[in-house]
Amino acid sequence: MATLEKIRQRKKILAIVIGAALIAFIIEVGIEAIGRSGGNSAAAKVGNEKIDIMAFQHRVEQEAADDQQNNQQMDAALRQQQVLDEMINEKLLEQEYEKLGITVSDNEISQLMIGKNPAPAVMQFAQQVGAKSPADLYDFIMNPGKQGVQEAQVAELRNQWNKLKDDITKQYMFAKLQNLMAGCMQANDLDRAQMAEDEAITNVVTFAKKDYSTLPDDKYKVTDEELKAEWQKLKPMFKIDEEVRTIHYIAVNIDPSQEDIAAANKVADAAYLALQKGRGVDSVRLLGTVQIDTAKMLQKELPAKVRDFFASAEVGTTRRDSTVGNHHVMYKLINKQVSLDSVDLGYVVIQGDAKTQKAVLDQLNAGKTLDDIKKAYPQKADGKLSEWQRIFNAPDSMKAKIANATTGVYFTYMSNDQGATLLKVNDKKAAKTFYTLATVSYDAYASTKTSDELRDKFQAYLNKNKTIKEFEENAAKAGYNAVEMMISPSTAQLGLGAYGQGGIKDSRKAIKWAYDNKKGQVSPIFSDNNNVMIAVAIDDIYSDGYLPYNFTQGKDMLTQRVRNSKKGDDLMKQYQGKAKDVAGYASLMGVKVDTARVVFTSGVPTIEPKIQGRIAAGKQGTFQGPIKGDDAVYVYQIVKQEKAERKPTKEELDNRYSQSRGAQIFANPRNIYNILTKATKVQKHLIDFF
Repeated sequence: MATLEKIRQRKKILAIVIGAALIAFIIEVGIEAIGRSGGNSAAAKVGNEKIDIMAFQHRVEQEAADDQQNNQQMDAALRQQQVLDEMINEKLLEQEYEKLGITVSDNEISQLMIGKNPAPAVMQFAQQVGAKSPADLYDFIMNPGKQGVQEAQVAELRNQWNKLKDDITKQYMFAKLQNLMAGCMQANDLDRAQMAEDEAITNVVTFAKKDYSTLPDDKYKVTDEELKAEWQKLKPMFKIDEEVRTIHYIAVNIDPSQEDIAAANKVADAAYLALQKGRGVDSVRLLGTVQIDTAKMLQKELPAKVRDFFASAEVGTTRRDSTVGNHHVMYKLINKQVSLDSVDLGYVVIQGDAKTQKAVLDQLNAGKTLDDIKKAYPQKADGKLSEWQRIFNAPDSMKAKIANATTGVYFTYMSNDQGATLLKVNDKKAAKTFYTLATVSYDAYASTKTSDELRDKFQAYLNKNKTIKEFEENAAKAGYNAVEMMISPSTAQLGLGAYGQGGIKDSRKAIKWAYDNKKGQVSPIFSDNNNVMIAVAIDDIYSDGYLPYNFTQGKDMLTQRVRNSKKGDDLMKQYQGKAKDVAGYASLMGVKVDTARVVFTSGVPTIEPKIQGRIAAGKQGTFQGPIKGDDAVYVYQIVKQEKAERKPTKEELDNRYSQSRGAQIFANPRNIYNILTKATKVQKHLIDFF
């Protein structure tokens, strides 16, 4: 019972209760989704195994609840894609564990959870809920009857324990896989000898190069046949694992009009006038349209723009920040107070009546230790000898008790007829000035009239420009921007960058439309995001396993490669045999002679890799050139070769091997998932359900 009481007192366990209506909604959505997908119940297929759509929906709901609890917001489509990728990775690992025979025994997980050296996450969990050790916590939640506790009272705690156990098991199995991979990629004597040789010589070179970018592109025409031939050489680079579509989309921001901004300015002006009245902000609250946040903080925590101003201001002073865009911000200093901030406290929590409480207090102040009290009152006493805490937000009455307490002497902080908290002040930091600052903000939003006008204008454009050519070519004339983008069934947002930035929230329906319709079609307006309207046109559909040579991004890259090769051939004809040294060729090229120090294992930004490889294999005095590179024509001479002053140790070579071609590359989580994904066919069907 004592453990349960401590858990209640500390309030560390937060139960998430999901209403029946929400559960019903999720089930309904799942059933509808299965219907729309033609009976397919798999969100994805990994090898021969399915990830069931209902299991996926349940996982998404759990993630959404966690985000809500942590006050985090995420676009629903991004969350769905993230969850699906997690479930795919888990399935890939499960299949690999089975192939390799990787398991975690009952004894191993027992040691990790309740052994002499449990996993750090388990120790942290036990401390959070007030248990002495993971073993004590396990005994309590699995045998509640021993302390007279009902099963229902530990059900949520047991669920959290079991989830933690599952997480620890997965982590331990993954660690075994990493160790197995790392063990298979160790340097041998030949590897070490090669690395030592690669690093033994530094080549000091003089060189000159003529960059292809200095030649005009229009002089070097590139034909379709040449592009196709170059594409064939690089064909593996263009492989796709799922259907890809090229689209153009127009996104129209629903921004406030000048009329809306003027109306917002009037509201902000009224709010500021109201803010200046009295000492508080009640007059502002009467407006009902502005947001008010009040916080107590140190001077260094005040907003940077007004920090110095309020540091010396009188209580009641107001300040209006300059308007940024359509965002209005104003401040009022509500209070300024000198108060204790941080205090080192010792505390003892004792269960018992007033007589017991006084007895414990007297014993502590007579010299008894916390351990003495725990032994004298088993299962009824707990505490801590020292802990720094910030108390500036505590009620004034409680702060007064701490401020007036005699250092090193226990006193009763809180008590009732069932128990008490006894405190001892070990040390205090000097009192600081705290500022209570009210921040009032108001944003200008597009009115219904403005939104309707923007929509009507956009719809008129779509009515007039019904073909994909018209949609794209006439956008700029109408004040719109038709953005080209390649999408796949895994694309969660339009405009999403390679690193997950810049996406348009709630744009998944437009992507779904682009996958449900044919090449050349133009979509209706999508306005799931209240701040943006979207229309999409489908340019091309690629579904035969490879992107073609003429898709926009690929064509640009191939064109550049073919054109550079032609430029290289032209320059080689111009320079071949026309000079005898680097200086002579530099004069012909119209460039300066440059120098570099080249080591085989490290790059030089001004020299492309394949030229560096030739330099590393050369001998002192060697002159080479002209040589056709990928980006320039080069000439160089090795003027000096410097030998390393010391040989690397075996440990150094092993570490370098691990970093460059061994465990640190292939045994990290991202690369393990990439390897497993390439080895196993993965099909994603999420686009079918939304």
